[in-house]
Amino acid sequence: MLSGCTIFPERCCLSDEVQITADERMRAEHMFRRIFGDDYGTVLATQLGEGDFNLVLMCRIAPSVWEFSAPELKVKLLVAIAVCAAVHQDVRYFVRAAIHHGVTRAEVEGTLLLAGLEGGFPAAGVARRLVDQGYEDHQEFMSSIGKTTPVW
Repeated sequence: MLSGCTIFPERCCLSDEVQITADERMRAEHMFRRIFGDDYGTVLATQLGEGDFNLVLMCRIAPSVWEFSAPELKVKLLVAIAVCAAVHQDVRYFVRAAIHHGVTRAEVEGTLLLAGLEGGFPAAGVARRLVDQGYEDHQEFMSSIGKTTPVW
């Protein structure tokens, strides 16, 4: 068993060629908690057990990108929301992180306007509708653990 790993410690071997170390797994868990907060980040870290591809992506690649010092985390989250909107991906995941880091609804909506201008308004419109859903999802989760969410 890997010492120090809190999520799926028994799963460290992808194959005979690729190994995920305890340090890599802990780095990924820390990344989730840093981006999404201790409560939701710990829940999200359970996805590390959802297949070998996801394990490599989240334990090796994602921490390397999210740990860059620039731009600041708030800007990274707004960029992630804009990119997800432009490529028709669900923005709720990053909306929840943005809420945790004090990003305002106006900042998210302004980001979506820019994403719409540069990436297409149909996609930005769909993403805007998901912002409310993301807020509600976050509010529901925080309520389920006895905590509150800032009013947007």
